[in-house]
Amino acid sequence: MNKRFIPYYLARAALSAVLAVLVMGFTLKAAVFAAALFGMFLLYLHSGWFHVDPSHPLTPLRRDDRGQQIQRKALIAAVIVGLLTYVVLAAGSGWSGLVGASGSVALALGVAAYFITQFILFARA
Repeated sequence: MNKRFIPYYLARAALSAVLAVLVMGFTLKAAVFAAALFGMFLLYLHSGWFHVDPSHPLTPLRRDDRGQQIQRKALIAAVIVGLLTYVVLAAGSGWSGLVGASGSVALALGVAAYFITQFILFARA
């Protein structure tokens, strides 16, 4: 860890903890989730995938043209996965009992598709 990024580390640790508690409550699973999320923030900072601008201590990551194209492709994949999931679950909700869960499941799979697609495309380089 680099001392010049301490504000970033602290902000992302707090964000990871708050998000984990909001999603899972005060449990051991939430602590594991917060640690994994914080690890992803560290990966993004130290991977070399982004331009790092230390003049912005809380938000030092900047995207170049390649990063913007990857973000665009990941967003398109997320929307497609989310919409397809929602349509399939909503159409089958009459016989599967997933009426209330179709939106939540579609959103969760869309977010997962976004981050997985982005991770794969950045890792390929």
